[in-house]
Amino acid sequence: MKFHRDKLLYRAFAWDLVVILLLVFFAQSCTQKQVVGPGIQVLTYSTLGSKGGFLESVKESFKKESGCELRLETTLGAAQVLSYLEEPKQRDRIDLVMGIDELLFERAKASFYLGEIKNVPYQENLIPPLKSRVKPGFIPMDYGALSFIYRKSEFKGSIKVPTSLPDLLKPELKQKWIVQDPRASSPGMLFFLFTDSILKISQMKHQWVTLAPSWDASYKMFLAKEAPMVWSYVTSLAYHASKGELDQYGYVDFKEGLPVQVEGMAILNHVGDPLKNNPCLEKWIAFVLRPDQQAKLVERQWMMPVISGVKLPKNFESVPELKKIASIPLNLEKVDSLVSHFGKEVQGDSL
Repeated sequence: MKFHRDKLLYRAFAWDLVVILLLVFFAQSCTQKQVVGPGIQVLTYSTLGSKGGFLESVKESFKKESGCELRLETTLGAAQVLSYLEEPKQRDRIDLVMGIDELLFERAKASFYLGEIKNVPYQENLIPPLKSRVKPGFIPMDYGALSFIYRKSEFKGSIKVPTSLPDLLKPELKQKWIVQDPRASSPGMLFFLFTDSILKISQMKHQWVTLAPSWDASYKMFLAKEAPMVWSYVTSLAYHASKGELDQYGYVDFKEGLPVQVEGMAILNHVGDPLKNNPCLEKWIAFVLRPDQQAKLVERQWMMPVISGVKLPKNFESVPELKKIASIPLNLEKVDSLVSHFGKEVQGDSL
């Protein structure tokens, strides 16, 4: 009887083992199927890679057209991309980073091995102001000028819309504007680089309502009427135009010009020539920089196209032509110096 019971237990154990092995084999097969075939592993921030974002909206059409699969990994924001790449196992599987601006690119280039693309065959189609901003390894994909967006109804009588940077220090504009913390936000960093040679942080910290942790947080505060002005993209006017609200908002046209943020793509160079090793990379770059795809990117990102000949949505007619681009330093030494000085001046104050 004991022998019979042991035999049954042995059969049950053997059967369980077979089932486990089959499940492991099936799981491995599924994993292998996910990476079989040509494709690109793309790292980007959540807005660009979310369900309603540009990348998800073009995945299928790109695959159908090129035979290449777009595989997405996302972080909360563009700044978190660098933290993600610090982990070797994560970095090694990434082919392309999308959505980093020039400052983040400089930081990434100093920390990681990015592929140098010396002769980008598409740069001749870039709009003239951006041709000088093409660097080996950095390919522009969209851009936006930054300034203060203001609510017209709150600028009446003695309260005037500023026209120059020193105007931000006027008594009537005290506690009237929101800006982002440069230690956590790229738009915020561009603001303080823009004002650095003209305004002192010690003066400005009494003027702003608060330091927002991100652009998204700052704009939500602005829409909630916590301040009449917010540091944002001039293309925010196109968003308000799409809502039928354009008559309620304006932008500040500083006589010093406006800084421009350029977002782009960068290839991680693991071994050899990345474009030769993975032909899908060149196909994808060409795809993103086509007029029809730039038009889609504009609609999803609320940014401007980097190439000429793109048919813009009607609501983008509200975005003014950029008269003067402000010259700001885009080097790590300056950024690190500003962050250090900023921290001392505000004594860690932020949201």
